[in-house]
Amino acid sequence: METILAIDLGGTSLCAALVGRGGDILASAVRTHSLGEEGDPDGWWAMLVEAVAELPAAEVRAIIPTGFSSSQVLVDRAGKAVRLAKCFPRHGATAEAEELAAITRGTWLEMTPCHPLARLRWVQTHDPEAFARARHVLQPKDWLVLRLTGRTATDRVSNAWALERRGGLRALSLFRRARIDAGLVPEMFEPWQVVGPCTGLEGLAGVPVLCGAMDSWCASLGVGSGCLGDAYLISGTYDAGGVLTDVPLEAEGLATQPWGSGLFHTGGWSGGGVDCLQWLAGLLGEPDAAAVVALAGAADPDLPPLLFLPGLSGEGAPGWSAATRAGFAGLHRAHGPAELARSVLEGVAFADRDLLGGLPFERLLIGGSFAQVDSWCQIRADVLGCPVIRAGTETPGLTGAALAGWTGLGVYPTLGAAQSALAEPARTFQPDPAMARRYQRLFAVHKQMQAASRMLSEGFVGL
Repeated sequence: METILAIDLGGTSLCAALVGRGGDILASAVRTHSLGEEGDPDGWWAMLVEAVAELPAAEVRAIIPTGFSSSQVLVDRAGKAVRLAKCFPRHGATAEAEELAAITRGTWLEMTPCHPLARLRWVQTHDPEAFARARHVLQPKDWLVLRLTGRTATDRVSNAWALERRGGLRALSLFRRARIDAGLVPEMFEPWQVVGPCTGLEGLAGVPVLCGAMDSWCASLGVGSGCLGDAYLISGTYDAGGVLTDVPLEAEGLATQPWGSGLFHTGGWSGGGVDCLQWLAGLLGEPDAAAVVALAGAADPDLPPLLFLPGLSGEGAPGWSAATRAGFAGLHRAHGPAELARSVLEGVAFADRDLLGGLPFERLLIGGSFAQVDSWCQIRADVLGCPVIRAGTETPGLTGAALAGWTGLGVYPTLGAAQSALAEPARTFQPDPAMARRYQRLFAVHKQMQAASRMLSEGFVGL
């Protein structure tokens, strides 16, 4: 049977899977890791080699990677990493972003602490020797492509930040204003285009390696989000999502960029997600995040409201505040562990609503590690006031990468056709009108709590 080798390098694991033409995962292998402010690119490659060696022999038509973004691997002329990768958690380039705040006019991405130029300036300032040796800056999945093919390449979706809004050309003036060489960004491909033949994996020599794209793009395809009026959400360590429109729409603190097929994407990643559940599990002595979800089911709905504000490691989109901290509001003596658990699920859902920027959409498609939790999907439907459609796949990143791969090979004429065949929905959650009204009122309080947390935290930084 013909397969595609899809690779998903996530923040907690790397998964390599053989995916058939119908989107079915025939075999997979996983290696876990822990990602901090910096990551080891050579370790990621070692995990991939081990995972692929564990897979059964198969007829592999192509190899395509995806992976986390807002992270940079700097490589020298020989293709070796010059330092540990600067990774997305959390706000390590805040000062550099403030320095470069005014230079992004006319490009697709406003300056934030996660902007690649802010990250590059950080390395330039704090590790000048490594920066001087750097020839190219790569996304983590681009690093895997380099090791697979010996060729430096990247994709236009993940690197829209480096493009002009008009014409889609490389934004040379952006790099000039930052005093950074535009040549650090290598040749750009579409995600489904072939970079070159595989030379780096035993048994797969000569197999075409496609460029791939960042995890949010692939996962949005994998959950079936590809139509005007769609929004999507990937439930993971930190939630990521966005809204698809036919013209660029701006929302403060969110990234707007071309998304392919004539659509534009506005979104980002949040400060809330499964990480909040894992924190509460440790606090309550529960074994894991799944136990927190189970505990939330016993919450007493007649007790006074309890609000949780995500921000355990600072605030992601749209606030981008390193100083914001999490907290509970409305604690009552009658509240217990079950009510704390329920409020964390609700708080992450409120952060998801923030993440979608108040932009109009008709339905939300959801996937990811905790999208299989019915109660959390229902909470999101009630908080957002719209249908929430759970994807049929539990691995939307792999599914999205595979459908882009099959499209690149010509098996499907368009990404939309590939989605129709591979990305079928599993279940729809309709909002409960009474709960939606309740959450609408609580969301207003959530916004007040958010503002108060920023004022308090930013006013006492360093104390």
